[in-house]
Parts: sequence; structure tokens; C-alpha cells
Amino acid sequence: MRTTVLAYVIAVVGFVMLMFGAWGLFVLNNAEIDVALTDEAIVFGLIGGGLAMIGVAQALRLLLVVMRNTNLALAAR
Repeated sequence: MRTTVLAYVIAVVGFVMLMFGAWGLFVLNNAEIDVALTDEAIVFGLIGGGLAMIGVAQALRLLLVVMRNTNLALAAR
């Protein structure tokens, strides 16, 4: 049960990172001043990190399903 909650928390944090990265990209594209390349790299890092966290959460959920289906003691619950 705790591992399932952990997977959902990781997915939510990844989604929040993805949204902040998209918001940052929107702000940088609408900026009137010249934007440095390092600022855009930070935004792309946020987006990539969010996608990676969502992927880790999905892998953890898949691992839980595999473990429940292969372990007879856990499948009886």
C-alpha cells in the first residue's frame, strides 16, 4: 500500500515539475528582453526531469503489478 502511494506521489511531483517547466518556457518565449541560453536549459531540464519522474512512477507501478501477480502470498489479498 505504501509503495502504491509513493508511486502516485512521484507521479504528481513529476507532473508539477512538467507544468512549471512548461510555464517557464511560456514566460521565456513571451519575454521582451534577450533570454540567456542557460535560462532555457533550466526550463528544458525541468521538463525532462518531470517526464523522467513520471516514467519512474509508472515503472514502480508496473513492478507492483508484476510482483502481485507472481507472488501467491500477495495475490491472495
